[in-house]
Amino acid sequence: MRTPVHHPKFDTLADFVAGRMDEARAVVVAAHAAQCDACSRAICDLEAIGGVMLESVEPVPMADDALEKILARADSAANIVAPAMADRDAWPERRPPLSDYLKDGLEDVKWRAVAPGLAQSVIKAQGYRDGVLRLLKIDPGTKMPRHTHKGEEVTLILRGAYEDETGAFGIGDFADLDADQTHSPMAVGDEPCICLIATSAPLAFKTIAGRIAQPFIGL
Repeated sequence: MRTPVHHPKFDTLADFVAGRMDEARAVVVAAHAAQCDACSRAICDLEAIGGVMLESVEPVPMADDALEKILARADSAANIVAPAMADRDAWPERRPPLSDYLKDGLEDVKWRAVAPGLAQSVIKAQGYRDGVLRLLKIDPGTKMPRHTHKGEEVTLILRGAYEDETGAFGIGDFADLDADQTHSPMAVGDEPCICLIATSAPLAFKTIAGRIAQPFIGL
């Protein structure tokens, strides 16, 4: 297995561990960490630190209806990827794997063409709005319209590779972008680049072609 060279930012891993991340983005982080020893260790370390901090917090009385509220929230968030583990070696097996979302694997994904050389498949997951978790397939030599981000965009490379203004990305690499970055990824190599992408806000395309395509892409 290829060792990833691009990883989530520290703040992204911290938000994942603290449960401050919606399901869509948490799935992308978890899928990366399942194949990245460095990030799985970092998550374990952050969880251990969080546990120590909790032990130092003075206890406070719970409200009478606290249990009812917790159970209600648990029912409404049953499918959210929840960071909870103690054993670093067992961690990858205790997370819902990406196969829970791609039950038939990449080979049987139903792709929808959205532009020449560009296709996508939306994955059901809770986020700030519907359709924020998706697979994107970019044919070799195809370049995404130049864009920046109104919020966060996290991307995991599942197959193939792409290059953009921030570097070269291959299988297992994680692109962690926000409003400070503007880029136009282009698939390189002999096979399509397939990415798992989650966004926390719509993209801001810089070209007319990108703005025209955005309603069809949904990003």
